[in-house]
Amino acid sequence: MFQLSLPQLPLVSVITPSYNQGKFIRETIDSILKQDYPNIEHIVVDGGSTDQTLSILQEYAQKDPRFRFISEPDNGQSHALNKGLALAKGQIIGWLNSDDTYLPGAIRKAVHAFQQQPAWGMLHGRGQVVDESGTAYSAYPSEKADAKSLYQSCVICQPTAFIRTHVFRQMGGVDERLQFCMDYDLWMRIAKAYPIGFVPEFLASARIHGACKSATQWHSVGVPEVLKSLAKNYSSIPPGWVSYVPQYRGMGVVDLLRQLKTLRSNSSKITSMNRYRDLWAPPILRITMESDPAAPAQFLLLKGKIPGVPMQLPKPFTLTALVNGMLVKSFTVTKALFALEIPLDPRSLTHRIDISSTSTSVPAMPQIDNMRVGGYLAEDVLPLSHEEAIVYRAFRN
Repeated sequence: MFQLSLPQLPLVSVITPSYNQGKFIRETIDSILKQDYPNIEHIVVDGGSTDQTLSILQEYAQKDPRFRFISEPDNGQSHALNKGLALAKGQIIGWLNSDDTYLPGAIRKAVHAFQQQPAWGMLHGRGQVVDESGTAYSAYPSEKADAKSLYQSCVICQPTAFIRTHVFRQMGGVDERLQFCMDYDLWMRIAKAYPIGFVPEFLASARIHGACKSATQWHSVGVPEVLKSLAKNYSSIPPGWVSYVPQYRGMGVVDLLRQLKTLRSNSSKITSMNRYRDLWAPPILRITMESDPAAPAQFLLLKGKIPGVPMQLPKPFTLTALVNGMLVKSFTVTKALFALEIPLDPRSLTHRIDISSTSTSVPAMPQIDNMRVGGYLAEDVLPLSHEEAIVYRAFRN
């Protein structure tokens, strides 16, 4: 075992976001405070837990000066982590969630590796996956990370990651709009600016249990956030994700876009639309929308359908789009199923879109009581940001 003299011991700040993990948090804290590296501080940022967490935190705060915590309502894990980053005094940040644990020697090995490689902005090691009882059953598929490998998949096991504090702060912390893959997004951003080191030893255990986000939110939140993060950081989606996503729930591109629209990171919204309740479009479909200043809409997607006719229309018709009174595009519709991409000026945060139709009749359909003019169903009307547009174009074919 190598020895570090006292002047060489940088302070390591370990941040633990916490909320109602009283079942596991004592094991998490012990795995930090029992490390064989002495110069540490452990900061737990609790979101106002209502289980036994608070009494456990108070117990450790009274008996170990290296431990401190805050407990107050917050906006989720990402917000908690950034609060901890603001409080941290160390030169190196460890991020250990309240149901994960460090393995013996993890911090010592990380510090030694950083000292040997001063150019590294962060490092990670190998991680084991454990069940609810803490029994290891697999290893996380870790490998050396760089911008190229991170484009293909997340090769970093999050609890094994250590980050130089100035790098973490330079990145602006984690993106608080993300609630699942804020770590993966952070790795992508760091990889563009700094080498990422790999320590080929097991440093931590990642716990998978019934209540963890990896088990409960992968499909609903995880995958959409991963796609938006890839689009933001790389402006494209790798082929592996393009082939995987439609298979995991049998969804089409519009279903995927609907999931993207439920994310906290999206706030562009349609404020009014004169579409009929049965989805028929009037001769002039009028839509007003507000764009998110942080992620302004790039175009409006209109997915249309003309029921009761052959797939190839016997007579095409034209849809003309005006945005804020200016003609932006005309579309010739030749098929019963169609999708329009109406460009929007990202510098404008409010839009009024008018879509006029040259078709003023609909096929006779007995299931429709009140016939509508306009000629088509406006099934989906979605404003898409730059990242969402990249996702849409990757999956639309």
